[in-house]
Amino acid sequence: METQVEKGAPSGLELFYQTLLQEIYWCELHLRDVLESMEERASTDELKTAFRNHREETNNQVSRLEKIFYKKGVGAQPVFCVGMQGLFDEGWQVIDETEEGSAHRDAALIVAAQKVEHYEIATYGSLSTLAKTLGYQEAADLLEQTLAEEKKADATLTTLAERDINTEASIEPASEEQLPPTDTSSITTESDPAVDAMKAGIDGMDAGASSKPTHEGAEASAPGSADALLVNDDGTPKAKKRSTRKAKA
Repeated sequence: METQVEKGAPSGLELFYQTLLQEIYWCELHLRDVLESMEERASTDELKTAFRNHREETNNQVSRLEKIFYKKGVGAQPVFCVGMQGLFDEGWQVIDETEEGSAHRDAALIVAAQKVEHYEIATYGSLSTLAKTLGYQEAADLLEQTLAEEKKADATLTTLAERDINTEASIEPASEEQLPPTDTSSITTESDPAVDAMKAGIDGMDAGASSKPTHEGAEASAPGSADALLVNDDGTPKAKKRSTRKAKA
């Protein structure tokens, strides 16, 4: 029978472990839909198969997490994961910014998917270690099963990228949407007074870096001092404040 290392009130580590479980549970629940979308947008059969197979694995991973929650005597309650949501957003961005049916899209989908895999590998590895520390050996075994699947999925994507997809994408012409604009008439060359003032201050710092005191106890005001970087709203340098310090006799 599994027991916690310490009896009584849960430790901070115990609560942290549970929160991580809830966050990765949220990730896996939503990843199923993300992988389905990636499968639909991929162009090669092998990549489609890789996404589909991992989606099926993800269903099993969800079941393992639910078993861990059950063993702990708590409900399987997902908690929003900020980090994974950011990676999901990158995946949607990849789809929006690449051409349908292109090798470029397949290569970008692999990168987006591997970012998710690496996040999961780090999370499941850490969760397994925490589970062992807290005395949840059965949970650790389940987490390590999932960890092995994540590593295998990541390796599969690397193989697909290196074997064909990246090479094809490297010789594929960019679409018109990807090319930089040829009309540069809207680009202004007018200088910004504030930027010019800051540049002048930085140049002055270089020029005055080796300045020495003009006389004992009174230092010269280097043209690149912090005061030179202060500018008014219109970009003109602010007047330097007079020092109230007295020079030593």
